[in-house]
Amino acid sequence: MCPHHPSKPSKKPKPPLQRPKPDVEQVCTSVARKLADDNPSAAAAIVHRALDRAGLSNPSRFRLFEHSVASFLRYGDVMKAAMLYSRMTREGYIPSVSLRVQMHVVKLAQLPATEDELLEIAGDACRNRTFDEAALRDLLRTLVEGLKASPRLVQQVVNRFLETREQGYKLSNDTVAYLMQVYGKAGDKETAKQWSEYTSGSPTPTTESSALDPVLHPYTTLLRDLAASKPSFSVYKWTLERMQQDNVQPDLPFFNALLSHEVAQRNYDVVFALYRLLMEKRTAAAMPQAQTFAPVFRAIHRLSCSHRYRRTHGIRVPADMPSARSVYKDMLTCHIEATRGRPSKPSPVLDATVLHRALRTFVARHDYAAAYTAVRAFRLFPHAVGAPTMATYRIVFGSLLGRIRVQFPRMAARLAAGIEPDTLWTYRFLGVGDLGARDLAQLAMDVSMVHRVLHVGTDARLSCDFIVAPAYARPQAAGHLGLLDDFSESESERLERLSAPREFHAHGMPSPLEFSDLKPVPEGQAYAVVPLERVLRRAIAASCPSDGPLARQVSEEIVKAKNEMVVKW
Repeated sequence: MCPHHPSKPSKKPKPPLQRPKPDVEQVCTSVARKLADDNPSAAAAIVHRALDRAGLSNPSRFRLFEHSVASFLRYGDVMKAAMLYSRMTREGYIPSVSLRVQMHVVKLAQLPATEDELLEIAGDACRNRTFDEAALRDLLRTLVEGLKASPRLVQQVVNRFLETREQGYKLSNDTVAYLMQVYGKAGDKETAKQWSEYTSGSPTPTTESSALDPVLHPYTTLLRDLAASKPSFSVYKWTLERMQQDNVQPDLPFFNALLSHEVAQRNYDVVFALYRLLMEKRTAAAMPQAQTFAPVFRAIHRLSCSHRYRRTHGIRVPADMPSARSVYKDMLTCHIEATRGRPSKPSPVLDATVLHRALRTFVARHDYAAAYTAVRAFRLFPHAVGAPTMATYRIVFGSLLGRIRVQFPRMAARLAAGIEPDTLWTYRFLGVGDLGARDLAQLAMDVSMVHRVLHVGTDARLSCDFIVAPAYARPQAAGHLGLLDDFSESESERLERLSAPREFHAHGMPSPLEFSDLKPVPEGQAYAVVPLERVLRRAIAASCPSDGPLARQVSEEIVKAKNEMVVKW
């Protein structure tokens, strides 16, 4: 050792960072939320990430496997359920009889199987001593919600189950309640009434006991009012009586779950009737929350945006469906009431999840002025909704790219057919009016189009001028011309250079590669509000007549949306 350079005391190595153990209940809640948002891919990613992390005990892993597979089966995504089920068995876990039967029935249903074959599988399961009523209900939910089985098959499965029990066996209230729902939703009121009379011995509430104080029992009163609002809602009267017999009081989580269930069952008249009651009879103690508004936005999204969805399922839009703008205004009203006139504070009414649900509804309906107004919530209520994230950018920019992706391939043909160019939103938004036919044909629907649309967020000017963007497709190699190819730059380096990340990052935006998932970004990365506002202003301009001043027309649309959506405080 050199005497002139005494050794420094060695530092103790830092202990490795330990990631928090995943909580099964939180994971299951996140999965349910993603499925409710019609995002099964994100839901599956959440489950696999939790399973990949160390710290889950064997019982917890088993519970997560069981719950997740059943959730995907009921959602109707057999592939993701099968992948999780396969991983479960590979890890050495033996699925419950209930889950094995559900998987068997669903797999069989993917083949040209008859109802008799499905019934035979269910009958074999019922003869297993461990197949109890909870397993029966799980199977029925998979048949009804995942496979859209007929009420006749449901009744046959129940009959098979009863045949395997001792004489005089009575189904539990939980099972009877579910059967009531099945037949009520199917429109078979007679059979639903028969099931309501199935169990006897528990008297219905007396007049005295039913005269509850609406202040002390707000949700009981709401459920009773819902049951009385339409003859077809009598199932909720029966539900209330059952809950009272079991000494259970309905609460807001019950109503939120009921809203989500009715949206999943496409009972939109119930959704909107229940929503109106919750708003009309709200008090400080009974205030709708974010989980109340999210399924309402989801219902409006389904009914307003997808004509194919409505045709496929034969769904009629209820005459009393509220507008998405009015629901957003109701949400802000409740937020202001919950914060006692100080909306800059957080509240259970407004959060990033429900704001994203509202945004998704607005942009899917091409209501860009409403989307602009909703985006400003990130400025007005930062403590409630936080900052925009990649999810926000993908909702806004992704919807615009999706509309371009649909219209762009057909644009040239429509122009050739004599369609007025300014009536095509994509034509106006991209500003391709000055391009010749050849230049227009060279525009590619690849990362260069992502770059083009994202670039709008970097420009403070409002216009519908052409947006210049680099071509991301690799040019043809020069070897066939007898020239030497330039290998000095790799493909990843070339793409990184073209995407100009510094330019986008300077405006608080993701780069085109980051937006396209070609380059990772930190989880929860916050982005700026201004680019979202800029691109939505251009989207509004592309929807306005081309013969007027853009700035004034866009401002008028935004003011109109603000008047319909924002509450003064």
